Amino acid sequence: MREVKQWAEYRSRRGSLNIGRRVEQAAANIIAMNINKGLKSEDWVEPLDFMPHEDDVVESFEDQIRD
Repeated sequence: MREVKQWAEYRSRRGSLNIGRRVEQAAANIIAMNINKGLKSEDWVEPLDFMPHEDDVVESFEDQIRD
């Protein structure tokens, strides 16, 4: 059980162990960085736009009622 807890802690700190997901995240970050270097800061794109297999970021209730 100790090893399972250690792996759970590692995943919570470092993210998924899935290599495909990590490659997709790295590629999306590079693409977004290259697109954003020619744009004004208010027109920037998010790396999440280039990650089709990534779940959308869920807003908290407090963030939703602020808008």
